[in-house]
Amino acid sequence: MLIPDARTRLPAYLLLAGAAGLLALLAAGILSAAPRGLVMLAAGLFRATVLFRSPDLSDDIYRYLWDARVAAAGFSPWAHPPDDPAVAWVAPSLRARLPYRDVTSVYPPVAEAAFRLGSFGGTRPRRLKALFAAADVGIVWLLARQGSGFGAALYAFHPLPVLESAGAGHVDSLGVVLLLASLAFLAGRRSALAGVGYALSALTKYVPLAAALPVLRRGGWRFALSGAGLAAALWLGAALRGASPAGGLFEYASRWEFNSVLYPAAVDVVRSADAPARAKAAFLDWKERHGHPAWTQAVFPYFYDGFFARALLGALLAVLLALIGWRVRETRAATFASLGALLLFSPTLHPWYLLWTLPFAAERGEPAFLYLSLVAPLSYGLLYSTPGLSRTWILSLEYVPFALLLAWTLARGLARLLTARARATS
Repeated sequence: MLIPDARTRLPAYLLLAGAAGLLALLAAGILSAAPRGLVMLAAGLFRATVLFRSPDLSDDIYRYLWDARVAAAGFSPWAHPPDDPAVAWVAPSLRARLPYRDVTSVYPPVAEAAFRLGSFGGTRPRRLKALFAAADVGIVWLLARQGSGFGAALYAFHPLPVLESAGAGHVDSLGVVLLLASLAFLAGRRSALAGVGYALSALTKYVPLAAALPVLRRGGWRFALSGAGLAAALWLGAALRGASPAGGLFEYASRWEFNSVLYPAAVDVVRSADAPARAKAAFLDWKERHGHPAWTQAVFPYFYDGFFARALLGALLAVLLALIGWRVRETRAATFASLGALLLFSPTLHPWYLLWTLPFAAERGEPAFLYLSLVAPLSYGLLYSTPGLSRTWILSLEYVPFALLLAWTLARGLARLLTARARATS
């Protein structure tokens, strides 16, 4: 409640968030051996302080509530964007607060079910924020149960989940707690339950699909059967409402861009190679020689720099995920690496996306992603003017120290691996 309105007083907000991050690191060191109940109580109290605060830096929760009202009225949010006259009457006060009113919902079936559960037909975000705050406290419990007292305490006090889950009401905490539950079941050799948890997590947000290879390798056929079976049932059940739950996912994947350094670099590479124009010329030649098939007309909108840059990053990400899935043997480490790779190669990296990597970084004490989670709120300066913080400065403050820390972490890991191999062969 004491946090200033971030849109109008962003420098003060950033200073408070930064101070809270330093205090979280200090508290984690002091309370790493504290009783689990005390840490969870602290996590709950911190989140309760922002439950009654109106979200100010993100409008996502209002889209959640609008989706819930549309579904309650008997329409599919994957079929009707807010600008569709068929549903514009459903919740006009919510609709007025929504950006991208021309795009259908991008949220999967489990997320949509959570929106219905947490809204109870109302238009106030408080109950929905409480649901995601409870999921966030569940993350603290799972980290403590895993044996990471430092990780649990750090996540409990960390300002990012407090402000983005309980404060802004982002659904990511629900997906993260389900993913961690899946990994806990995997560690306990309960593969079928792990598959269920993984499917529920992936259908809350699609982020965990990046870690499909390591979890499938660990879970085996029981994991695959239970997870795929549940996912198919939920997906088909949602599609019975008349539209694919993919909704506006392609629009998001092809249009959204925010706070990335790899995507602008990829655009520059594609542009310097004149790749779209060269590809279009080759395609036109092929089209001429094959009699102008009708389907080729649908291809032409994609000959532009941004689409080719996304395709390039997607291809590089696929190779990297395959390498992680093949080379990193420990499941949680491979999951962490896969999620981190996905976030870095994505054209869009909002601060709350880092909630997916924060539990792993906290329990492992991994400096690069911990640093990024602490400075990620700086990216709001890309949306709201902040004196003294240009785009160049913001991206430099975020990514230059992050890159150095990540390089140091990878170098240490490689050194340990080479040392272990030398000892094994001696």
